[in-house]
Amino acid sequence: MATQRFARQSLMVFLSLASFALDLAHAGPLKILTEESPPFNYTDRGTLTGAATEVVREILRRLGEPDTIESLPWPRAYHMLQTEADVALFSTTRTAERENQFQWVGPLYSVRFGFYARRGSGVRIASLQEARRVGAIATYRNDVREQLLASLGFTNLDRSATPTSCLRKLMEGRVDLWLFDNLGLPRVARAAGLDPDAVELVLPFREYTSYIAFSGRTPVEIAARWQALLDGMKRDGSYAAICRRWLPEESLVLLPGGLLSGVAIFTEDAPPASFLTRSGPDGFAVAIVREVLRRIGQPDTIEVRPWAHAYNLLQNQPKVALFPTARLPAREGRFKWAGPLFTANWTFYARKGAGLRVSSLADARAVKRIGTYKDDAREQFLQEQGFQNLVSSNRDGVNVRHLVQGHIDLWASSDIQMAEIARQAGYDPATLEPIFRFQRFDNYVAFSAETPDEVVSAWQQALNALREDGTFDRLTRQRYGEGH
Repeated sequence: MATQRFARQSLMVFLSLASFALDLAHAGPLKILTEESPPFNYTDRGTLTGAATEVVREILRRLGEPDTIESLPWPRAYHMLQTEADVALFSTTRTAERENQFQWVGPLYSVRFGFYARRGSGVRIASLQEARRVGAIATYRNDVREQLLASLGFTNLDRSATPTSCLRKLMEGRVDLWLFDNLGLPRVARAAGLDPDAVELVLPFREYTSYIAFSGRTPVEIAARWQALLDGMKRDGSYAAICRRWLPEESLVLLPGGLLSGVAIFTEDAPPASFLTRSGPDGFAVAIVREVLRRIGQPDTIEVRPWAHAYNLLQNQPKVALFPTARLPAREGRFKWAGPLFTANWTFYARKGAGLRVSSLADARAVKRIGTYKDDAREQFLQEQGFQNLVSSNRDGVNVRHLVQGHIDLWASSDIQMAEIARQAGYDPATLEPIFRFQRFDNYVAFSAETPDEVVSAWQQALNALREDGTFDRLTRQRYGEGH
């Protein structure tokens, strides 16, 4: 029996070693591919450069490996990523559809997609539904933007081999819209000999983060090594130093707070709970979170960011906190929670005297246009309820102006925020009136899923203590109760 066991063990060891040897034999030199997509990766006077290219180049230097980056047309490079082993392709947008196809190293940066029209063309859209009805939309073949529209059922796509071809078709009137990103557009326009102001954004779409994608059959150890080196570049500041030569600060994706053991803490400009002043973040929710940090012995690293950008970090980065965040059923299992901070009544507001009558969500669906704040909880809730008449804006104050000027019929806001947002936009809140309260939710501090439970527990215990000793109510009254 002992001899049989030894034989079986020897056979297993042999098979394991053979398998390992085959894996090593299979792992060939890594093909590192990119495309011509300024300012991220492009050829300048015969040399590949750009924010993402230089980051990848520095990773290769730290690995002690040669610079073998090759620029290919995107459709060809993406096909190689899908079908071959040992391929790395940047910059690749990470989407749910692509998630399990590849291995991911990053993020490198974030970008905002939008629909652009030729300035003066008169093309105006207020929703994806209206975008589906235009004659044609220019897209870059096999690019993530084309894939997104195809997945949403768009049938009016005009595919081109390069972004420059898309832009030329737009300027020649051969297409009505072009779906592209805010960072790449100016350089593509200048490369085509055009003024970037010759086109205008008519509908924001989504914000995404870009990564280095490795083909599925690339050894996982390679991707892990690249990720460790990229994280190291973010810690030592070299990543930011490289990217700032091409990209605005808001597009950089840094390690949370720059602290290995800390939590990056973000809020948005949403008075009176949180807003930015000359002396830094303020508001009653900010005051509460600041006191929590003091009690748990953590530094005040609160940053004010656009909501869509901060929410993207919350979803994709470890150890991130974002407040105030509505605790929706759809979000429940995605994050960890400490709170509540306050309760908000979500309400449709109309221009006073407009004569609109809404007594249900069904009535609201029949209204022509409802202004919403991009990626905000109210917008997400209404989308889940099947609303097709939403007009999304990157700044909530824009909705007030659109409402007063008659460009939208209703504005989805809350009783906590409405008055302050209206004042900041330069309008008297008395010119608006509540039409229908459609939901009521508590707002919390949301933590990314990978945040340690003990961190969230410490925040919750501190919040409980604030309530018990009266500090919570005192801070709320000081920042919000008086004068409101």
